[in-house]
Amino acid sequence: MITKLPFIVIKISKLNLYDEQAAINHVKSLDFTRHAATDGETKTINYILKELDTMNLDTKVESFEWTASLYKFRKLLFLWIFIFILSSEILLLYPTNTWLIFPLDALFLLVLILGIKYAFDHSKLMFIGKKRESKNVIATIQAKDIYPKRPVIFFSAHHDSVSHNFPHNLTKLLLLSAVFLLLSYLLINLILAIWSTITLFTAIQIEIIYLWIRNVSLIIGSILLIEIFITFFMKRTNESIGSVDNASGVAILLELAKLIQKKPLEKTDVIFLWCGAEEMGIWGSKQYCSKHFEELDTDYDLNKSYNINIDMVGSYIGLIDETGLIKKKKINDNLNNILKASDTQHKIPTEKSKLSLGSGSDHLAFRAFTKKAEKKGFQVTCFISIKDAKYIHSKKDIPELCSAENLNGCIDICYNAIKSLDLRVE
Repeated sequence: MITKLPFIVIKISKLNLYDEQAAINHVKSLDFTRHAATDGETKTINYILKELDTMNLDTKVESFEWTASLYKFRKLLFLWIFIFILSSEILLLYPTNTWLIFPLDALFLLVLILGIKYAFDHSKLMFIGKKRESKNVIATIQAKDIYPKRPVIFFSAHHDSVSHNFPHNLTKLLLLSAVFLLLSYLLINLILAIWSTITLFTAIQIEIIYLWIRNVSLIIGSILLIEIFITFFMKRTNESIGSVDNASGVAILLELAKLIQKKPLEKTDVIFLWCGAEEMGIWGSKQYCSKHFEELDTDYDLNKSYNINIDMVGSYIGLIDETGLIKKKKINDNLNNILKASDTQHKIPTEKSKLSLGSGSDHLAFRAFTKKAEKKGFQVTCFISIKDAKYIHSKKDIPELCSAENLNGCIDICYNAIKSLDLRVE
């Protein structure tokens, strides 16, 4: 049962409960490339374990296999779109046969919808290509009152980094442009297909207006073909040290673990999860949920539990407020309100944020597994400074983009929020 209690904000950074330079020092210590399944990842795991060893925590490291499945699957989807557009372009050259776009559109949409649904089902493990190995680090701090089916709060942050050979903003521009042009292309071709169908059964003929519209569609299709062709040259590299994305999250979790270890929550367990291979398809969190969900469901009341994911705290503190591409809805019932109440007395309040088109983060795995198990009370949220996306996945993502003030502000917000959540448990 959850009861309403007054919220008291304590600015713990001013109480000397933790070193105000510790978080930013973690970020500076992790200023090396950390691509999944590389020596950089091993170095990162060792750094996290070294820090945790000083806390005498219940810590374990779990290896898991992953492949670049989502990356390859996206390539296949883009290839399918390329084939569809090329086929449509050929049909447009023959006005009397343009009606064939109807069945072509139906097949295209069917494959696209099924493909996207399968690709973004974060409760499934899809292995395509060469298998590699990465690791999750897990630390558990039990509540003072250990009783059956108590709530649990998961803090998650990925420890790997990645870079792209194309700038983030250019990639985003290409994707947004392709989506807009594709929708326009489908609409115009639908009109042309209807017109072509009518000419089969009536005396209406193909006119110059039809040809003008057809030519516009051909031009749009040609631009789409060029954009999709360019996407095939996009690849992931290992040149970013990923300070904002996501040494910041690693640092915040380390300092939160130290805080909570000193004074555990009364009635709520806290599990810290440093995830591997997030940049390759949120593999670490998916593998953790896949392996442990049943036991977690047995040990805890997941309907009263939470996942707070920290993925990028840079020039400000961003908090995802809504989800959904077209129909927007609040990301959770009241978790964000509690987090925002925690920042009311801070000089650095949270700002509303959102995930970029086509991107993902570890909270999506928790949401997928709890949704599939119909744990409707489980709430997720994510800290992400999306305005800093212009720096991420490149050599520009350096420690100087992170500030001790923002990192400590996020620690304060999270600590106050979970203390409040713990007080509300009966």
